[in-house]
Amino acid sequence: MEDRQELALEQYDFQVKNRRRARGAVLLDTNEGLRLMREYTSITSHFAFENEVKEHLRLQGMKQLDWAVKNKAGEWVTVCETGEQYVVYEWYAGEDCDYKSSQGLMEIAANLGRLHQCLKNYSQVPVSVGETLLQQYDRHNREMKRVYTYMKGKKRKSDFERFAMGCYAKFAAQAAGAREKLRQSEYYQMHGSETRDVCHGGYNYHNLIQTKDGLATTNFEHAAMGIQLMDLVYFMRKTMEKNLWNWEKGKAIWEGYIENVALEGGEKEFVSTTLSYPIKYWKLLNQYMNGKKTWISDKSLEKMKDVQEQEERKAQFLKRLAAFEKNN
Repeated sequence: MEDRQELALEQYDFQVKNRRRARGAVLLDTNEGLRLMREYTSITSHFAFENEVKEHLRLQGMKQLDWAVKNKAGEWVTVCETGEQYVVYEWYAGEDCDYKSSQGLMEIAANLGRLHQCLKNYSQVPVSVGETLLQQYDRHNREMKRVYTYMKGKKRKSDFERFAMGCYAKFAAQAAGAREKLRQSEYYQMHGSETRDVCHGGYNYHNLIQTKDGLATTNFEHAAMGIQLMDLVYFMRKTMEKNLWNWEKGKAIWEGYIENVALEGGEKEFVSTTLSYPIKYWKLLNQYMNGKKTWISDKSLEKMKDVQEQEERKAQFLKRLAAFEKNN
């Protein structure tokens, strides 16, 4: 592995002074600053799209991004004789973002708002989003019912299966309710099947670096044409689960985002509707169905109990958010 990396690095102009592993990549300390090298099994056309999106952001004033670095041959991708493909990115010295403080969350959300403003109307013509969110919900709802039916038919049930079955009626109704609200949403009807906007696709605190010059936004591997508010939904869900759906933390995210993006009533309702869908319950059932059922760990049961508690906290948060928006 290291021999192949050395061969790849020889094709760049910079000199490596030190290196260390960093979440599926190698962080390089070079004479030109920090760089991050990733190995890819294949490079698709999406890589070119990522570079185009980041160049568009640069022209809009967002410059702290993970730019790909060209090698000596002027290529973005370095291919070794043995077939391995490497890409080197500019990287940043800094700290992990603080997702536990309201101020940190507000700054992260404001950065997302700026990103969305820059990537709004990216395409000159509307582009199809592929599988729509409504189609995803229909698929998830069918899958949850199929798993429940399977569990119900078992003669001997584990504690996990009994607990999951006990939650099913509540979560199935919650999922059906979210699906119906989404179907009726005027905002979704206008933006659900095609869009001119780009979303990051994986916006969370792992993909942000707090530098002395502000936030650096990285990892655009999942960037795509899509509903930008799904970035906000994903970020809120992931972060608020860590913060046990604390009201002040959620309010900070909400206010930080709308500093840069003026949300209308239909957009706010869309965010609340998609947040209300019990996606974690579906994920656990899906993992159960795709895994071994002869032995189910106690950890799976703990996760299911945690999902039930998180959903109760989330429901209270969404009620408070609706009241907050009504009074403001």
